[in-house]
Amino acid sequence: MKNFLTQRIRFLRALSVQPFALLWTGQTISSLGDGAFTLALAWEVLLLTGSATAIGLTVTAEILPRLIFLLLGGVAADRLPRRLIMLCSDSGRGLVVLLIAVLAWLHLLQLWHLIILSLLFGIAAGFFNPAYRSIPPQLVDVEMLPSANALTSMTQQMSALLGPLLGAGLVALVGPVGAFAFDGLTFLASACCLLAMHLPSAKALISSGYADETSLVLTKPSLSHRLQRVVEDLHEGWRFAVSAKWFWIGLPIATLGNIFFSGPLEVTLPKLVHDVYGTGAWLFGSIGASMAIGSIIATFIVGQVSSMPRRGTIAYLAVALASLSEGILGLPLPQAVAPVIACIAGGLVGLGLGTFGIIWVTLMQELVPQDKLGRVSSIDQLSAWALLPVGYALTGVVTDQLGPSLVFLIASIANVVLAIIALTVPDIRKLE
Repeated sequence: MKNFLTQRIRFLRALSVQPFALLWTGQTISSLGDGAFTLALAWEVLLLTGSATAIGLTVTAEILPRLIFLLLGGVAADRLPRRLIMLCSDSGRGLVVLLIAVLAWLHLLQLWHLIILSLLFGIAAGFFNPAYRSIPPQLVDVEMLPSANALTSMTQQMSALLGPLLGAGLVALVGPVGAFAFDGLTFLASACCLLAMHLPSAKALISSGYADETSLVLTKPSLSHRLQRVVEDLHEGWRFAVSAKWFWIGLPIATLGNIFFSGPLEVTLPKLVHDVYGTGAWLFGSIGASMAIGSIIATFIVGQVSSMPRRGTIAYLAVALASLSEGILGLPLPQAVAPVIACIAGGLVGLGLGTFGIIWVTLMQELVPQDKLGRVSSIDQLSAWALLPVGYALTGVVTDQLGPSLVFLIASIANVVLAIIALTVPDIRKLE
């Protein structure tokens, strides 16, 4: 039955490969726990301090080390076994979250505990992401990469859709400690899936062209040589980034695009719903759920298509669709239909961004040399996230000064312009 489904539904093809199926299962479970943890963490900080500033400080404590260690995580992903990196990261993050649960259960948890433990969590996450993003080509054939990336994207969207619901339910039943314990156990479940994976042998990697004999030779260089090698590895990653025109032009577009998407959708949207639409938190949650559903639909569509010509063009047309849909949220909509139109617009935003994300990651996995994929993936993620903390702060100030509707309209126009700039580049339009 499983083979029949994976053969008939191309979206599921990567699940026919057992190592990837185990990886995906473990990370899906872990992602649901993360969704519950994020909600519970914000609620716990609010209970402890009653301060939104404290919530922001805790979130910043997690994201900064994640950004700082991304580049080193990329080097590690290219020089060390990727499964080992993910196993250590999952185990470490699981222990951090379980420690938070124990401190909360004993009524000993304080804000400084959460800040320090969030720092440790962010460090582990910084090493995890490049390894996770660069391991699929080691597990599945090239023609299955769209399926693998679509399934990975679906995991992220299911986390965004169901994770907060699980977290809210656990908080309501047993308090934040229940959500913390649940997330810690999901990390351990993911670690068990990683332990059960059987990766291709070194001989198989060489014969498939994934690695060469030199890269698999284990040596014990001196400390100074190791430091020099880290610098050289980082330089190699950056050298590829600036040599591939489609990639280095896409980086600043992604940096600015993330500010113009994430800022309004995460900072301005609650104020838009409350002040402009005159509704409650239910619409805020409904728009977020619509975005997740749109992204899930994108994973089915892109994962099901066997071949897609002009993928670069399609990717940035999808960004343009998401940008125009973002602008709809800022229009003066009639009160009677505003919630419905807002949810439809949110779904189109998710559809566009989900389509772009899957295509972009698949292009990287196909076009970046495999021995540099971890480093290039870390450069990509660092570029995309680097200015988000500043973007969130500026978006809040601008929202208070100009109003939420105008912020959405300005962000929409800015993102449309960025998509047009990308589409004027021949190297992007010709990407197959």
